[in-house]
Amino acid sequence: MDEWDALVISLRSAKSTPTPRGMVPDEKTAATIGEAIAIAQFGEAPMAKQRPFKAKLYGNAWLVKGTLYPAGAYGGTAVVKIDKHNGKVLLVLHQQ
Repeated sequence: MDEWDALVISLRSAKSTPTPRGMVPDEKTAATIGEAIAIAQFGEAPMAKQRPFKAKLYGNAWLVKGTLYPAGAYGGTAVVKIDKHNGKVLLVLHQQ
């Protein structure tokens, strides 16, 4: 048995430990996760042009978006919505 199969077996009855601050506790964590998801969906090169990614908490969800250059330019950026408590990705899109 390889190490991955052993890990799967050992995790069968495991439960995640909830944290008081949530799985995505702060702006930096949310932005990092959102950027990684955007890169996976839309590609590294287009997302590199949208750095830095910024996050803002609305209720229990982080909204993460890329930066549009130059400021005021016509177009859109990647947007990712992430649940603060469990880290679930709620929305991924690219504005036009």
